[in-house]
Amino acid sequence: MKKNPKQLVAVIALVAIVVLIIAFVISAFTAGPGEAGNRFMALLFCIIAIPILAWVILFCIGRMQNKHTIAEFFPKQEKDAEKDN
Repeated sequence: MKKNPKQLVAVIALVAIVVLIIAFVISAFTAGPGEAGNRFMALLFCIIAIPILAWVILFCIGRMQNKHTIAEFFPKQEKDAEKDN
């Protein structure tokens, strides 16, 4: 089954988030007292950053293909501008 780039980005992001959450739970039980805070913050940052990076990639893919995507901020303004020309 052929996947388009948007589906691949979404699947990769979901797998990465699941792996990070598993690492987060394992780290909670195995980290020493001095390193627990650093691991927590690093994993938390990655769990938050992955969806943002996936959104940016989906936005760029939509722009390169000249398609309107759900990742756009104001898709109606561009459609109105196209109608005026």
